[in-house]
This record gives sequence, C-alpha cells and structure tokens, in this order.
Amino acid sequence: MLITNSIVPIFLLIALGKVLQKMNAFPDAFFKGLNKLVFWCALPALLIISISTAEIDFRAIAGITLLFTAGTLVSLGIAWLAAKRLKLDGPSAGSFIQGSFRGNGAFVGLPVILYTLGTIDPNAEVLSTVVLAPVVLVFNILSVSVLLHHSRHKSSTGQSIATFVKQLIKNPLIMACALGLVLNRLNMELPLFLSRPLDALGKAALPLILISIGSSLGFVRLKGAASPTLIASLLKVAVTPAIGFLLAPLLPLDTTGRMIAIFYLACPTAGMSYVMAEVMGNDAPLAGRIVALSTLLSAITLPIIIAIGL
Repeated sequence: MLITNSIVPIFLLIALGKVLQKMNAFPDAFFKGLNKLVFWCALPALLIISISTAEIDFRAIAGITLLFTAGTLVSLGIAWLAAKRLKLDGPSAGSFIQGSFRGNGAFVGLPVILYTLGTIDPNAEVLSTVVLAPVVLVFNILSVSVLLHHSRHKSSTGQSIATFVKQLIKNPLIMACALGLVLNRLNMELPLFLSRPLDALGKAALPLILISIGSSLGFVRLKGAASPTLIASLLKVAVTPAIGFLLAPLLPLDTTGRMIAIFYLACPTAGMSYVMAEVMGNDAPLAGRIVALSTLLSAITLPIIIAIGL
C-alpha cells in the first residue's frame, strides 16, 4: 500500500501533464511558462519555507550528502568505462556519461521523497530540501566537467566555464536553500504577508512540478542507438541506486537519511542534461533519448527501491 500511495500519484500527475500536452488543452507557451513558474517561484518558495522554519540536523545532512556524492562518483566511473567499452565518440560519450549519473533531483527526487518518506518521518521534508542544494551543485559541477572534456567545441571551453559559474550562482534553488539557511540560523521569522504567499506557492510546487515533467516528456524511437540509450538509462535508475544501497552501511545513517540519498541517486536523468549537451557541443539527441527512457524505466525501478529500502 505504501508503494501504491507513494508512486502512483506521482506518475498519474506526470501522465496528466502528457495528456494535456497531447490534447493541445493549452498552448505550448503555457507549458514553457509552467516550467519557469516552478523553477523560479514555486520550488524556491517550498525550499525557503521548509528550511527557514525547521530544526536542521547538520550531521545527518553531511552523511546524506556524502553517500549521495560517493554513489554519484562511482556511477560516473562505471559509465566512463562503459563508454570506452561501447567505443562511443567524444560528444556521444559525454552525453552517455552525463545521462548515466545526472538525476532529476528537484523535479522527481524531491516529490518522490516527500510522498514516500514524508508520511513516515516528519524530518524527511527538512532533510531532503536542505540536501537539494549540494545535490544540484554536485550534478552541475560533474556534468559540466564531463561535457567539456568530450565537447566538439573545445575552443570555447573558457567561455563555457564562465557561463556555467554565472548560471550556478544565479540558480534559484541554490539561492533559496541559502536564504532558508540564513533565516534559520538567525532565527528570523518572515512576516505573515510574505510567509503566506510563499507557503501557498510551496504547496502548489509538487503537483506543478510533476505536470510540468509530463508535458515536456518526449517519446522517441530508439533506432540504432538503442544500446547506449538503454545502457545509460539502466545505469541511472537501477545501477546507481544499487551502488547507494551497497555504500550505505559504511555511514551512520538511519532509514530516512539512507533512503533520501538513494532516492536522489535513483531519480531518472534530468531534462537539463539535453539542454547542456546541446549548448556544450555534445550528442543532444542521445541525451534526449536517455531522459525519456530513464523516466519511463523509473516507474518500474522506484517501486522496487521502496520495497527493498522501507
């Protein structure tokens, strides 16, 4: 029953987004605007409200971050070896490796954690929202490093790094986490005229996130590239969380902390990986196929992970 109540609502909302998009219920501009609303307003509001008012266990945060980072690095190493085994060219290797470890932490990982662990442990919301900042940092730093190394536009490396640093500093999720932590440490309460709209936006964040994912999810034919696409997708949603389970006993984490890290490791490939692959001179079509297939496969792997871990 836990699996049904946790996972089915998530994929029903994702399916709703896809149905609305396929039925042309709203113009494409609406769904693009919805993505921006979630990324720039709703999700940051959720992070600020959750973090600023919570009792934060920094020791648990450090353990979760360490387990997540270690699992991601091991997954990256396996993907690197797999890319060499498959004899992928540079741009394709970059997209393959990135797709094998970079997960959709904000748009899939966080909703899964809140729907699954939020009903079991009230600390799950605080821990998962605070950890989201290092998750975003790790994914971005490693992804840019991999894509730059395999880029077909190596001459523009300096410019790409400068652009990346600027985007990272301006990332609304990182900024929201930082603001929430500052308010929390200073023990400052937001006035009601600010906290109430932030709270309302935060409560709308999760369903809007999932509908947004569904509207942007593309189903494409795998054709001759099925092997790298399938391998990268399986590495992301099956092998990477398995690595998390293997590494977890090495750290003093309780069930909630362990599963937060594993859920962030298990979420499907982030849609941003397609955008970054295209901008940085890698194989964008391969990146897009991995995003689509890993999202579909996660509907199978996430319930298995819940059954094993809880």
